[in-house]
Amino acid sequence: MIRKIYSTILILLLSCSLGLAQRELQTFGSGGTTYNGEEIEDPELQEEDEHGHDHEPKKNIPSIIRTWEVTNYGANLETAELDTSLNFFHVYNPIFKRSISNGFTGNVGSAYLSNDFFSRKPASDFYFFRSYDAYLRLPESVRYFNTTTPYTMLDYSQSENRNTRNETRFNVFHSQNVNPKFNFAFLYDQTKATGHYQHQENKFHNIGFISSYITDQYRSHFNLIFNRYQSQENGGLQPGQDLNEYKETETYLVNMLNANSEISNNTLSFSNEYRLGKREEKETEEGEIYESFRPITGFIHQLEYSGNERTYTDTDANLDLYPQTYRDSTATNDTVAYNRFTNIFQLKFYESPDRKYTFSKRAFIGNDLIGIKLPDTDSLYLTKTNYHNTYVGGGISRDEGQFWKWNAQGKIYITGFRSGQTELSAYIYKPLRIGKDTTSLYVAGELNTIVPDFFLQEFRSNHYQWKNRFDNTNEMIIRSRIHSQQNKLTLGMNYSLISNYIYNDQNALPNQGGREILVLAAYANKDLESKHWLLRAQVLWQKSSEENYLHLPQLTGYLSLNYKTVVSKVLYTNLGVDVRYHTEYFADAYDPATGRFFWQNQQKIGNFPFVDLHANLKLKRTRAFLQWMNAAAGLLDGNFWAAPNYPMYRRTFRLGIAWSFYD
Repeated sequence: MIRKIYSTILILLLSCSLGLAQRELQTFGSGGTTYNGEEIEDPELQEEDEHGHDHEPKKNIPSIIRTWEVTNYGANLETAELDTSLNFFHVYNPIFKRSISNGFTGNVGSAYLSNDFFSRKPASDFYFFRSYDAYLRLPESVRYFNTTTPYTMLDYSQSENRNTRNETRFNVFHSQNVNPKFNFAFLYDQTKATGHYQHQENKFHNIGFISSYITDQYRSHFNLIFNRYQSQENGGLQPGQDLNEYKETETYLVNMLNANSEISNNTLSFSNEYRLGKREEKETEEGEIYESFRPITGFIHQLEYSGNERTYTDTDANLDLYPQTYRDSTATNDTVAYNRFTNIFQLKFYESPDRKYTFSKRAFIGNDLIGIKLPDTDSLYLTKTNYHNTYVGGGISRDEGQFWKWNAQGKIYITGFRSGQTELSAYIYKPLRIGKDTTSLYVAGELNTIVPDFFLQEFRSNHYQWKNRFDNTNEMIIRSRIHSQQNKLTLGMNYSLISNYIYNDQNALPNQGGREILVLAAYANKDLESKHWLLRAQVLWQKSSEENYLHLPQLTGYLSLNYKTVVSKVLYTNLGVDVRYHTEYFADAYDPATGRFFWQNQQKIGNFPFVDLHANLKLKRTRAFLQWMNAAAGLLDGNFWAAPNYPMYRRTFRLGIAWSFYD
């Protein structure tokens, strides 16, 4: 079977690249240029027709792609890299792209919680979307493009069976420039995973429209994104079942068969900057003189709208699975909505890259208008709550220095629901030349006073109701790491001290700890690559001082060992094995009615190696992977739990293929 699949993938790779190969053979030896390791036809090459007459040179444009992300409310453009590498192409699950270890409900697209405490910073400001935000497309993660030729990426993967236990992903991204200044892009991501156990299907899709317009004096970024998520909630397996007892996973009994949740997010973001500056003459290394624009002052405005809604239904509710029932004892239909409209005005003074003692300065003022809808106490009717936040802030930074880079910024809420909240942060990045090695040191710190989220203070549904008056949370966070570029080694240490820590207790209710909590973490990441071998090893140690509030696995590790070769001089191949592991601990449990994880001390999970076998293939611009996932299931004991009561998927096969088009 594996040989047939391998042959099928090879045929697809050859078919997708055939057109490119034919064109390149026609120009073989013409002295073309390259981009990303691919040959571009020489624009001076002439053709002859069948009568031997010369034609005008073909206007073949080299494919040059620039990508960046927008940060600090539109003030900074951070360069990003286009990932076309074969290495680790098989790691496609969004949660494992973020963290090497996660607790999740056992299926792609399911609710998750990172086992790395310092990776738990939420991407969404909608409280009930945070267990799913790895699958979101949000303005902060949007990449903008500028391309000399159209760029398209098609990404498809599927499980071994199209009818049962099916998992299908289909992602499309297209970007092209209308002119050198104006680019537009479109993205569509769709994933559907049926799951191995009863009533476990997850579906999510994202649609995005993105554009940018960049000149010396004016920069504009726009995106409109629609996120949709649907999940069948089975409540996990009923207790007392051995995961190795039955061959067919449909035999296992689950807690729910009629519960579902749906979450939607619509986001519009529009950022504009007008820059004042002057034009200066500069000289290239070849001695040529050219004119360059140096910005001095920037006037920035960012507008953002975010509309969010979560609906949870259970048409045949088993009341024993819920702590309380307030409205309807036969069925549940809960909806909660959160909408935000934000305006931020910012003034920025740019640093001068040619001056040694200069840095950028910026100041901003912003306002959030927020509307919330919750079910009434005794009915399905939604009650509305409106509030606002007004905040000011600023920062100074050295972004273009060769000696070092640093940043310090702050933000304080002056009126509204979050009045009194302060956020202070700073970092220093220092390159160090040690022999032939470029080593870098990074140290960052945060001091925050956080007003608890509205939904931590107040919430109403058919099975949960709370009204709290929590104190502000105070936290100090220090992150540090040292990285050796030559040795591909990173060593890091993180520290966090938190008072008034808020967590979800054993009843899945928000609670506030009475004692300070200290979290320590140390990690090491090492890559080792030679002509035929590629090794990636990552290990994380962490400790919580208050296990009455927070449980963490003490040791977490990831190891990937790959053998590299080239088949028939054209097909680049990586054959390897991945192992993920964490020590046994009381992992947080999952509550389907609210989509949150909560503290528990009844079931330990872990001490089981999750082993994946894979083959990554690349032929020109086409990549593919074959993956045998959770290969140790059925061979070792049945402790392959992804979260309490939620087992990891059984041993299963996945294949995927991605095509890149640059013209």
